[in-house]
Amino acid sequence: MTEHKWERHGDKYYYFDVNTGKIVGSANKLALLEIFIAVVYTGQYTFTLDDEKHLGQYINLDFAKRAVEFFWEREGRTLLAGPPPFGTDTF
Repeated sequence: MTEHKWERHGDKYYYFDVNTGKIVGSANKLALLEIFIAVVYTGQYTFTLDDEKHLGQYINLDFAKRAVEFFWEREGRTLLAGPPPFGTDTF
């Protein structure tokens, strides 16, 4: 099982694989608003919008971070190869 950890850089929090250092998600404040967004990085590296999956906007940082954690926990439990179609599961 892959172990992940949060680390803060400036005003953004990154969720990364502790074994490889690869960033797999982030949570941060949306501009000057008190709204937070959660994003996961799928690792496809096509350098298009397909590399990022926006999970939504959240009322606080804790909910945004939990959305990223939930996404990767779910991915770790699936027997299917690759991520599910975007938007098929909400948090």
